[in-house]
Amino acid sequence: MGFNNQEYIDGQIDKQYIHPKESRFKVAFDYSEYKVDENLLKKVVQKDSASLQEMVRGGEVSYADIVKCFWNQAIRMKDYNAVISLNPEALKQAEALTYDESHDVLYGMPVLVKDNISVVGLPTTAGAAVLKDYVADTDAELVRLLKEKGAIILGKANLSEWANFMSTDSSNGYSTMGGQTKNPFGQFDVGGSSSGSAAAVALNIAPVAIGTETAGSVIYPASQNGIVGLKPTLGAVSLDGIIPVSKTHDTAGPMSKTVKDTYDLFKGMTQTEEVAEWTVEVSKLAIGIIGNEAVKSVYRGEDTEVLDVLSERLKQAGAACQEITLLEEAFEVDYLPILKFEFDEGVREFFHGIDKGLVLSDVIAFNEKDMENTAPYNQELLVQSSETYSTRQSIEEHIRSNQSVTRQALDTAFESVDVLLTLSNYATVLYAASGYPAVTLPGFKRSTGEPIGVTLIGKSSEDVRLLEMTHALEPLLH
Repeated sequence: MGFNNQEYIDGQIDKQYIHPKESRFKVAFDYSEYKVDENLLKKVVQKDSASLQEMVRGGEVSYADIVKCFWNQAIRMKDYNAVISLNPEALKQAEALTYDESHDVLYGMPVLVKDNISVVGLPTTAGAAVLKDYVADTDAELVRLLKEKGAIILGKANLSEWANFMSTDSSNGYSTMGGQTKNPFGQFDVGGSSSGSAAAVALNIAPVAIGTETAGSVIYPASQNGIVGLKPTLGAVSLDGIIPVSKTHDTAGPMSKTVKDTYDLFKGMTQTEEVAEWTVEVSKLAIGIIGNEAVKSVYRGEDTEVLDVLSERLKQAGAACQEITLLEEAFEVDYLPILKFEFDEGVREFFHGIDKGLVLSDVIAFNEKDMENTAPYNQELLVQSSETYSTRQSIEEHIRSNQSVTRQALDTAFESVDVLLTLSNYATVLYAASGYPAVTLPGFKRSTGEPIGVTLIGKSSEDVRLLEMTHALEPLLH
């Protein structure tokens, strides 16, 4: 868990802001703005989905107006490199929509999709030059579900290339195709790999966005960019149409400024029929603050003070709040061999039957021709993944062991508390290996202005319940 230490943070700041890379393959973001009333634009881009629907219902705006406003905002914020491409059909699609109370809250709402998720008509690049011309002929399952509800895919969000599984020396938020994503709050680590999705929401480029997570890739950038991010229970969201890292760990996750918008997007991208009731009372919650040394050892300056303030607020609100120590073995699991094996396997399966059937060795060979522009931070994880000699049987055993240990630790804790609490991505190993849901909630900032999210871990398959509890806690963080 040493990636949170000061040396790591300093290295990220240097890569992202002092000596950022830019590739000759970077996509030119040369779109034109629509004619929009400036006062209306400022009002629209700050609204959540429910408020935007109210504006449409009242005749204040049309769905086309909404798309125009967020489109223009994307262009104005282009220097942050949060978006790789915009959907040229977005306005036309919005113009065909009319308000009806029976429609889903996502109807007519602009959604940004991370650029490792397939959308018909738009390149799906994972940020990599080798995929610059790849356009899927079918939507990812989650995109199909969103479109059925009337959502408008506004465009593709930037990311850490190959979902941050290219190099251990990578720069969070950098991709060959999208450049270096910047944090809207200042020269702070933007986080990875769903950096573009998180920064775009913070920059008001879209009310909601979709990221993907293997191990912290929704939670960390959401925390760093001051927004809400949900890492769902493994299997809750279809992986169909998503360029994979590891089927054992991967999931797509909703990101927005509010818990309710995050819930609505989660509902929109899944088949779940569970309905949130928003009736949870903080005074009836038992909250366990993770106190293991494995977590405390990666605290940064002011983290202890943030937790002390939060703990006091929770107690004043009537919550039963206590520090809790989980089984230490849960923080010692190693899932890197699983990721390497399944990355090679997953890419091979994803591109099977497409053109010549891209495999990691093809990607490596392509990059080696021009490393300065295709892999400036090297590609050792690609190489190691392509050369893995593990067997599926040994990997399955490793997966079962990791899941057993982490699930036992979490389930034991949940015998005495309703939800577990920590900061940022400090307990990623728990929800990454177990497949349990986690959500990060904004509100706190360091004295420098850098956001830091409060992260909650819930019980398996209780994503909606986790969001209900998070919504109850939301006012305490502001």
